[in-house]
Amino acid sequence: MKSKKLIVTLAMAISIGLGVTAYAANAEATNNTTTCTQQRVGLSKVTGVKGYNYGESVLKDKLGMTDNEISTGFNSGKTIYDMAKEKGMAEADFKKALLEEKSNAIDEAVSAGNITKAEGDSMKAKIESNSQNCIGIPGSKKGSMSKSNSRCLANS
Repeated sequence: MKSKKLIVTLAMAISIGLGVTAYAANAEATNNTTTCTQQRVGLSKVTGVKGYNYGESVLKDKLGMTDNEISTGFNSGKTIYDMAKEKGMAEADFKKALLEEKSNAIDEAVSAGNITKAEGDSMKAKIESNSQNCIGIPGSKKGSMSKSNSRCLANS
């Protein structure tokens, strides 16, 4: 009788554990997420510069921000766009400057023979498409984000 109660108790514990795990996994999957349709560009492989460095470059070169100001901004929860806006640059203007920076890097890679013109044009098209969903947070999780942040970071 004791072993029967033990088996029933263990079976119930396992069932509850599996149920909770399945519920948590389902809740995670449906927790107000949206999937972004972004394509990896591979810009860093071609130019040797990571995508977020281009954003920082625009902040430094066009707006005169320092590394310390940028780090402080990110640490306080600001996006690149928030920091640019504080310096008088609209989000659309920042995106345009960022696309220009990346396009120039691609043009240099084409000139250096690292990629073909067709590959460069393809990369530029992907970057422009991805930039439409950019939220301005370098290193953000790509692919799925909560609906409160339903736009994905344009990756490069």
